[in-house]
Amino acid sequence: MKNNIVVLWSHPRSISTAFERMMMNRGDFKILHEPFAYVYYVLEKKGLPTGMIIDAEHPTQFEDIKNHILNCSPQQPVFLKDMAYHCYEYLVKDESFLKKLVNTFIIRDPAKSIPSYYFLDHNIIKDEIGYQQQYYLFEKIIELSGEIPVVIDADDLQSHPEAIIASYCKKINIKFIRSALQWRSSYNQQWDVWKIWHADVASSSKIYSGSINQYEENVTNNDRIRELYDYSLPFYQQMYQHRIVPD
Repeated sequence: MKNNIVVLWSHPRSISTAFERMMMNRGDFKILHEPFAYVYYVLEKKGLPTGMIIDAEHPTQFEDIKNHILNCSPQQPVFLKDMAYHCYEYLVKDESFLKKLVNTFIIRDPAKSIPSYYFLDHNIIKDEIGYQQQYYLFEKIIELSGEIPVVIDADDLQSHPEAIIASYCKKINIKFIRSALQWRSSYNQQWDVWKIWHADVASSSKIYSGSINQYEENVTNNDRIRELYDYSLPFYQQMYQHRIVPD
């Protein structure tokens, strides 16, 4: 691994916190959970922070959060999970920072992620669905590096967790630790900031196959969900063609 800060850029309800839970279980990375949410929701107040429990001591400026991440990395490799939309405008202007990161991505079929989000927050806006900013950041990374970054699709991750995670580790040059794929159910204090959003992963003991929940309101019967799905689908499809394919 050329750089020792691995970032998983996600969109909401993408199984990304389950992936983060697996990375916690490895024990060899310092885990940072969505620190840039403070830029979007606290500093700039661009959306309603439904369920967010704000830590008054947490930095809110992009530069301060970035410096905290960089200062952590000499002591221990860092794994950071965050939403691209939280700080997209800052990221694309800070090429030096992006080049210091191992940028990876996780995506999920918007027919599954958007109903899951809508169930918890009916006030979602296009920004918060996050596919557009995630795709544009993906394109920016290709422009900077000349290489296609690693992309995981959530369906593949759930269906073939060992194969997908082994491939992910190989592609970013970190050790694959099979024992990290199962863990004791527990709640991590870092999730306090978005406590209501992480109930499923807190009760989990592995990355489960298939969807845990089915939602009455979905793309077939809710106009708002359908509108957000139609908007998001082209960005998802563009990234999907670059995903890790299970053997």
